[in-house]
Amino acid sequence: MMILDTKLTCPKCGCESPWGAFDAPTDILEIHRLAAKFGNSWPWVEEYLHCFRTSFDKPIRPLKTKIILEELLSYIDQTGFHIDKHWHTIRPDAVFAAVRYVAQLNKVGFKNHNYLKRVAIDMNQKMVGAEEKGERSRAEEALKRDPMAPERMRKFIKSLGR
Repeated sequence: MMILDTKLTCPKCGCESPWGAFDAPTDILEIHRLAAKFGNSWPWVEEYLHCFRTSFDKPIRPLKTKIILEELLSYIDQTGFHIDKHWHTIRPDAVFAAVRYVAQLNKVGFKNHNYLKRVAIDMNQKMVGAEEKGERSRAEEALKRDPMAPERMRKFIKSLGR
C-alpha cells in the first residue's frame, strides 16, 4: 500500500519512519481506503463528517467515521436509499450535491443521515426537472429549425412498415 510507504517525521527528534512502523488501528487504514472511493468529492465528504461530532471541539472516533463513510458509499452504489419506509432512487451526483450543501451548513450533532437524505431527494428532483426542461427546449428548438420534421418522420416510419 502506498500509505504504508509514506514517511512520517517526528516533531521532537526529526527522525523519519515509515507509516507501517507505527501501530495504526485498522479502522484508520480502512478510512483511507474508503476516502479514495470518493475522489474529488472527498473534501466535502470530510466536511460532512464534522456534522456527526457532538460539539465543535470533539473529534469523531475512527470506527464511527468508517461506518458513516460506508453508509454514504452504499447510497451511491445502490443509487438510492430508504427513508420513511419508502425507497427513493437518487442519482449519485445528487447525493454529492447534498453532501456539499449539508457540509456548508456547518452543523453538529447528527445521529443519522436523514437530513442528508431529504436534501438529496430535493436535489435529485431539481436535477431531473432541469434535465427535462433542457430536453423540452432542445426539442422545441429542433422544431423551430425544421417544422416539418415530425410529419416526415411519420412518413418514413410508415414506409419502413410496408
